[in-house]
Amino acid sequence: MKMKEKRKHFGSRPKRNDLRKDKKPPNKHKFIQRSRQMEQMHRTESQYQSTIDDGSKLTADLLPELQDEAQFYEQLVSGYSSTIAVPTLKSEEKCIIQETKVPEDDVEMDQNPQDIADIKKINVFKNRFDFEIESDDISAIIAKDTNEVKGKWSAIKNFKIEKPNLKSTVDPDDNYKQPADILKAADLQLLRVQPSLALNVSYPLSTVQTELFHMANRYLDLYYPQRTLDNAEEIRYVYCLHAINHILKSRALILRNNEKINELLKDPTQPTSEMSLPDSVRDQGLTRLKALIILPFRDSALKTVQIIAKLLFENRKDPKTGYPITKYERFLQEYSGNTVYFPKTNPKPADYEQTFNGNTDDNFKIGIRLTKKSMSLYTEFSGSDILIASPLALRMVINDKDQDFDFLNSVELLIIDQAELLLAQNWENLLQVLDHLHLQPQKLPETNCQRLRSYCLNATSRFYRQTLLFCSHDLPEFRGVINNKCHNYQGKVRIINQIESGSISNVLTPIKQVFQRIESSSVESALDDRFQHFVRHILPQFTKSGHSHCLIYVPSYFDYVRLRNHFKKEMISFVQISEYSKKEKISRARDIFFHSGAPFMLYSERGHFFRRTRIKGIRHLIFYQPPNFPNFYPELINLMLDINQNRRDGLQDVMSVKVLYTKFDLLSLSNIIGNENAWNLTTGASDSYLFSNKE
Repeated sequence: MKMKEKRKHFGSRPKRNDLRKDKKPPNKHKFIQRSRQMEQMHRTESQYQSTIDDGSKLTADLLPELQDEAQFYEQLVSGYSSTIAVPTLKSEEKCIIQETKVPEDDVEMDQNPQDIADIKKINVFKNRFDFEIESDDISAIIAKDTNEVKGKWSAIKNFKIEKPNLKSTVDPDDNYKQPADILKAADLQLLRVQPSLALNVSYPLSTVQTELFHMANRYLDLYYPQRTLDNAEEIRYVYCLHAINHILKSRALILRNNEKINELLKDPTQPTSEMSLPDSVRDQGLTRLKALIILPFRDSALKTVQIIAKLLFENRKDPKTGYPITKYERFLQEYSGNTVYFPKTNPKPADYEQTFNGNTDDNFKIGIRLTKKSMSLYTEFSGSDILIASPLALRMVINDKDQDFDFLNSVELLIIDQAELLLAQNWENLLQVLDHLHLQPQKLPETNCQRLRSYCLNATSRFYRQTLLFCSHDLPEFRGVINNKCHNYQGKVRIINQIESGSISNVLTPIKQVFQRIESSSVESALDDRFQHFVRHILPQFTKSGHSHCLIYVPSYFDYVRLRNHFKKEMISFVQISEYSKKEKISRARDIFFHSGAPFMLYSERGHFFRRTRIKGIRHLIFYQPPNFPNFYPELINLMLDINQNRRDGLQDVMSVKVLYTKFDLLSLSNIIGNENAWNLTTGASDSYLFSNKE
């Protein structure tokens, strides 16, 4: 009954797909001015109940009905009490507050107030959130009016920094010289890392870790498309270090402001309702959640939690009980094991075994709350410091009408790791999650409105979020996220190293490879242009006699379905293998194809990604589009070696490879044949190019 009585104050619940992206943020000056007026007023205890810890609790009787977004933020700043007559304070009177005593376990785990007396250690962090963005600044960010700075470091090589042209900036330092090595705790403390955290780090950090941390520590959005199986754990260690440091700084700032509030107390025995806080103590978001880490598999989450535990408690690890983590046994049970079976006779590629070595379930979410003495797992999302989840799990929460997703509105640090695996799962899940960040809350927050950061009230939270995106190679989908979904007012950094040769250098089969360009005017029309070209010009060539054993590799599942329907409509004999095919049907399709029972095989990229099926008997290979995974290109062509052929089919001398592409496939081509060759293929006068590794 309480939930029903509370919900009626909000009016009808808006549709979940109503993202309100195009609405302009309300005029902040009006709300900030009203916020400052709170220093001149007090409330009687019977009319307004509140607490001063990390958030305040409001009585349900005082919650107003919300008509629109502007009214919501106006009511939020005014303390939900616009209808209550409030007497004013005399100018010489101090604010009257009563501190809520916090249990020891819930105090900032970094240090006590005496250890954080040096304000310089959190100044860089604090200045980022104290900076108030103007409407002209927002226009410049959205219009992508930026200044570019290029540099080169020893490990990450070439990079480009794009900073919006703002009226003023928090970070005027444009010095991007090679950073010094991080060899000891003192080196990290110079970078404003909390001392207790710096003592737990494993030294020395590698050059890659050092350079990536320098970029992340500047609070720039980071796009790093050079993640490999060798540096994967180094990268994971860096973003865990940055995330924990960010959270510890946030908690240290809250504790410091609590100290300031205590100094304002005139008489601790006075009622708690008589209080008014200055703007200087605005240090919180609408919810406690600060960092969101999006990962593809449970095994990735397991490794991330273990690194976080080491960074927090390495020097306090109990030899018998291990790290102080609540519900850790349950976590190990749910996030370990279930490793995919790897055959020994016909082994899978090395990258496949490393990718799928562990629990590969892609539906998980776990909240983590950091306290002084321990780390709590499986905490409520809005009360967690870190949320580790998969895109699928978050999308299910967003689409569930019985759950709210308000915990996504105050994310300050977004980390997306192994983005190429998320692309293989379902990229649409990730895009929907990103579209539901920083939306208007569905419920009134429990945080004390006087301690909310200004940007939370101005609906400009997305401009204060830092995004770190790590992937193994560059693709338009990844760039689209950085360019269109990330609006950090401090700018972004992209790694822009040139690809010299590409994955084509790993092709072992001595065969000519023809790259054929399809003319297209736009990205939207490219899908139809590619299909029409294939149906009219490519397919008739391979339906002639002597062109049997043709495998058609299709990266997009939508294209795969379209081709499958066309083959059925035209009654063309074919077999198919996709990610949804069962083992029995896969074995049958391979057998029919090898023994010339069907001239064509439709093969989806996701089917190859999740199984790496070894298809034998391929004489002709058509890439309907360049693979999204560059290593798949040589992997498939190498299946055409003589050892995998059916010597009884009578087609020993007839073999070909054809790649269809448009000018919009530039990045995919670059991963395969190098940047220079890809540019020539997309801009050259000819529409057909030949590559060959024959001697």
